[in-house]
Parts: sequence; C-alpha cells; structure tokens
Amino acid sequence: MIRNKEKIIQENTEKIAQLLKSYVNEMDTLSGTQEFTIDNIERLWGEMDGSAKEVYREISREVIAQINEKEIIRAKKGNTKRKE
Repeated sequence: MIRNKEKIIQENTEKIAQLLKSYVNEMDTLSGTQEFTIDNIERLWGEMDGSAKEVYREISREVIAQINEKEIIRAKKGNTKRKE
C-alpha cells in the first residue's frame, strides 16, 4: 500500500500541468517569430521531454519511498520455502 498517494498525485499533477503550460506558451511565442523553425520546435520538444522524464523519475522515487515495506516482506516470506 502506498502512503500519501493522493498528495503525490496532486503535487505531481500540478508539476506536469505547469510543464505543459510552459511548453505551449513557449511554442505560442515562438510561432509569431522568424525563429519558428523545425530545429527550434524540436529543441522545445526535447526540453519538454527531458523535463517530463525528470518529473516521472521523481514520482517513481516518491512512490517507492512511500510503499509499505512490511507488506512486501510479508508477501516475500510467504513465497519462500526452505529448499531440501
């Protein structure tokens, strides 16, 4: 069971929404300039991808840290048998 699940979801939903908002705003600003090229679009896309991956890594670390280890240990002990 994951502790603080709703808090993790809420906080990280806000982070992802901010990343999306920033990306769309940057694309909008860029689209009105001479700099609106495939290279710059790909650069912004790559930045967004890198930022999103970092947020997902943080989420994974947070979720793993909040897992109830006792349940995992109990399940593991139930699955192990002495070899004869």
